[in-house]
Amino acid sequence: MKKALVISVALFKDSEKSFLAALDEKGIIHSRGQTFSTGPQASSIVEAITAISEAMPWNALAKVIVEWIKARKSRKIIITTEDNRIFHAEGYSVKEIEKILSEAVNVTVIDTKSDN
Repeated sequence: MKKALVISVALFKDSEKSFLAALDEKGIIHSRGQTFSTGPQASSIVEAITAISEAMPWNALAKVIVEWIKARKSRKIIITTEDNRIFHAEGYSVKEIEKILSEAVNVTVIDTKSDN
């Protein structure tokens, strides 16, 4: 049996509502995480996305990421891999994002403008 893969998704600014709605629309299961620290932390909401196999739900998540970024210029997504490589997701294709996600441990989601 393969071990479960987990990506932590940190949602900043006005990204929470729209990004979680995009995940729900694609049927990507996510759960609210708890973060604990003895020092100061950036203010974000943390969600976890877990997959049992290496392929699921990375393709669907890659589609969400590409579509979500394209919808507004104020949106940014930063992906950090296990070996601490950092990718700004703008300009990547779904296939490229899917490959990056297979090695990812953290996704930072930012929208600098509110929906209002």
